[in-house]
Amino acid sequence: MKECLRKQISLWTASALLVGGLAACGGGGEGAPADSSGTPEGESEIKIGILIPGSPTDGGFSQQAAEAGALLEEQFNCHVAVVEAATADAIKSEGETMAAEGYKIVFGHGGQCSTPLAEISKDYPDTRFVTTGGTEVRENQFPVSLCLEQSTYVAGVVAGMMTESNMLGCSVGGDYPAYTKTTNAFELGAKSVNPDVKILFNVLSSTDPTEGYEVTMNQIKMGADFIYSNSNEAQSGSIKAAAESEGVYAFGTLGDFIPQAPETVLANTMGDWSKAFINATEAILNDQVGEPEIMYLDMSNESVSFEWNEELKKEVPQEVLDKVDETIQAIADGTIHVPNEYELG
Repeated sequence: MKECLRKQISLWTASALLVGGLAACGGGGEGAPADSSGTPEGESEIKIGILIPGSPTDGGFSQQAAEAGALLEEQFNCHVAVVEAATADAIKSEGETMAAEGYKIVFGHGGQCSTPLAEISKDYPDTRFVTTGGTEVRENQFPVSLCLEQSTYVAGVVAGMMTESNMLGCSVGGDYPAYTKTTNAFELGAKSVNPDVKILFNVLSSTDPTEGYEVTMNQIKMGADFIYSNSNEAQSGSIKAAAESEGVYAFGTLGDFIPQAPETVLANTMGDWSKAFINATEAILNDQVGEPEIMYLDMSNESVSFEWNEELKKEVPQEVLDKVDETIQAIADGTIHVPNEYELG
């Protein structure tokens, strides 16, 4: 009962955002009748869990996973639980509870889930553990890598060509490769077109919007005129700081942040996490996983993209637009290789 209540609260929000009110429990609604197994009528007995690090309405990373949960319910007619688990202990505890309750798949959203789930996966051979990021590969556990670094490289190219101060600001919500691969890519992209550019880089102590705001405002005071922040909820604070500063532009990460600051957010660096959840679920349910290995999603399979703010794009020099198109094509066909988290260690 406790687990079902958690799931209904989380997925109601995601479903409302995604499809304007998709019912929380397998399409049957909160009061849907249940069969003798406790599963709402019309829903299969397959259960899938998704552990997220933050709020399901953060507008970015965690929300994408929550929305993916709604898509899984709709596409696979299964029972999905989305639960917040921000610490290693919580990830391990919630993952173990789900596995013990017979969940077919447990997703850990973020590389931070990799080690905690690896500590329990061997004890639950009938459950598949999938992490979005991370390094652990076990007999019943593998990571999915969304190559967001590719679209962030493109953002770096834009910033490197358009900066007037040659100073760019970057911040991340954690000091591990799944985060830092993006700021590394941003720097590589910027320096590929402007070797003189300098990067101001900060790792936040938390993903609190206030800290994001303060860190970014300090970077702006030091001269940064383009801002990139991959920091979950803290990203909103960073964008707010940029919006309050004249002549400063920002990039949104893993969500549409243009409405938040339409005169400041020049573009969004996007990755379609729903493809990670759907592709992995389909492979597992169809028994097509085989030997566990890293599953990559990138520009070559249209899982990662760079999306302009169409109004601000009108003010971007044509040479920058041309360079962006050229760079995206080169990344997609492999001419430009952007290091992923595994190559960064």
